[in-house]
Amino acid sequence: MVNWLTPAEVVFRLIGRPERVGPIVGQHEKSPYTWLRGSAWRDPGDLPTPRTQRLLLAYAAQHGIPLTARHLIEGADEAEIAALLAPGPRQEDAA
Repeated sequence: MVNWLTPAEVVFRLIGRPERVGPIVGQHEKSPYTWLRGSAWRDPGDLPTPRTQRLLLAYAAQHGIPLTARHLIEGADEAEIAALLAPGPRQEDAA
C-alpha cells in the first residue's frame, strides 16, 4: 500500500513545520496550515501559487534539501520522502 503525501505534506517533511515554512515564502508563520484545506480553486494539500513554489525550490536549493518541482505539483510517496531524509548516501550518490 502506498501512502501518498500531498505537496504541502512533502514540504513540511523536507523543510519543516508550517511555522518555519511561512516566513520562507513571505507569509505569516501560520499561513501554511491553510494549505492543508481545500478552496474553490485548490485541492487540499496543494500549494497556493507558483511564486510560493519558486520560493520553496530556491530555498531548498540553497540549503541542499532534495525538494523537486514534481514534489510541489504531484506530491510523493511517503517511502520516497523517507529515503530522501535517511542518513547516508542516496542512490544517486552511489552511482
